[in-house]
Amino acid sequence: MITERAAEHWDLELDDLFLTIGHRFRRVELRRRMRDYVGGLLAPVARKNSWQLAEQAGHSTPDGLQHLLAGAK
Repeated sequence: MITERAAEHWDLELDDLFLTIGHRFRRVELRRRMRDYVGGLLAPVARKNSWQLAEQAGHSTPDGLQHLLAGAK
């Protein structure tokens, strides 16, 4: 189990990563969704499917994450 301090550190590192690679995503919505997706993959979510990852990120449906993975340019 990780500590709260370690989780906060990882969250800051993830923010830094997305500051570095954010220009690769043309629209801000895609950047946010990708950050939410990666954050969900790193989170202690029991099952890593679109519904659970969207729920972890605070989205009401997985539609945005699914669009990101299936068809976003």
